[in-house]
Amino acid sequence: MAVDTPRAAGIALAWTLIDTDAALAACCQRWSACTALALDTEFMRVSTFFPKLALIQVADGTSITLIDPLRIQDWSAFAALLTNPAITKIMHSCSEDMLVFHTFLNVLPTPVFDTQIATALLNEGVGISYQNLVKLRFGIDLPKGETRSDWLQRPLTSEQLEYAALDVAYLPQCWQAQCNALQAQGREDWLREDCARLVQQYVADLASDFSEHYLNFKAAWQLRPQQLAALQKLAAWREQRARKRDKPRSWIVKDNALFAFAQNLPTTRAQLAAVEEVSDNFVRFEGDEVLALIREARELPDEQCPQPMAKPLTQGQKGRLRKAQDFIELRSAELRVPPEVLGRKRTLQALLENLIDADRNGTESVVPDELRGWRAPFVLQELTDILQP
Repeated sequence: MAVDTPRAAGIALAWTLIDTDAALAACCQRWSACTALALDTEFMRVSTFFPKLALIQVADGTSITLIDPLRIQDWSAFAALLTNPAITKIMHSCSEDMLVFHTFLNVLPTPVFDTQIATALLNEGVGISYQNLVKLRFGIDLPKGETRSDWLQRPLTSEQLEYAALDVAYLPQCWQAQCNALQAQGREDWLREDCARLVQQYVADLASDFSEHYLNFKAAWQLRPQQLAALQKLAAWREQRARKRDKPRSWIVKDNALFAFAQNLPTTRAQLAAVEEVSDNFVRFEGDEVLALIREARELPDEQCPQPMAKPLTQGQKGRLRKAQDFIELRSAELRVPPEVLGRKRTLQALLENLIDADRNGTESVVPDELRGWRAPFVLQELTDILQP
């Protein structure tokens, strides 16, 4: 089925819906000659851990193809396109789409050009939505009404298909304009580095054994060594369980209950059941395994437990952090980039905590990834001087 979209920036773009192996293979053969492809996905993730792919949108600059994945079996050619180093994959705020592609096809698109990242590097907005980018670039208001609709229903409505097509319709033109602007400002390498780092973060996360998920519990600094070991084991167990059952983490056990397990170190099912928001079914089906992990943690000597987590900052440390933020404000104004691009608060705090740990342990400080690469010559030495204990 082929349909014309509304006229976009003076160019009428047609979209085609395909749902067969033969049609996808023909498209992939055509796309293999492209230097760039714009991509987006529609998916559902209400009651599952992993997103359920419902539609893939592809724009090659002259036409738009909507791929209905529910009946297609052979994805080999499309997966090869996603990893073809000669074809740039243009996406906007691509984090969720990366997870969708990896979940469905077991590949991560590369190389990536994220138009949201490019917009920030061009000092045109941080975290800008695709709709606002199109408004900024072309003065066109895109519809938003189908964002929360049921994308797994069949047949998809004409309104859903129109909305999906427009989600990639402007990306090739945005990409070209942003490439020209980045080149004019000498920031092409900045974009490539930041997009590559984003992909690498996914690679590292997918290779993880989940042993660092406990670090997401900010109150864990209060825990004793064995309690912290229990939290580490339980957080990794929950992550594995959620993925295996394809259920949200909170459906396995909520954060507050997981933290209470680590804090109280229960030894019986009755003590597990006494924790708020823990169901009888959880105790019945998961209780023995949870208690075994807690028992392992209780028996660990201190030296085999995780290192203590950073305590809340002192007033003096907070003052140094504010000075670092002030420096980022000044340097970002000089470079004409948003402060969030040059150094987010959480990145500065990570550097501060690393410097504190290094000073306490007599080791070399670890530099957060975001402060390496193109940012380092502009800010790293000054930030280290400001934050040094």
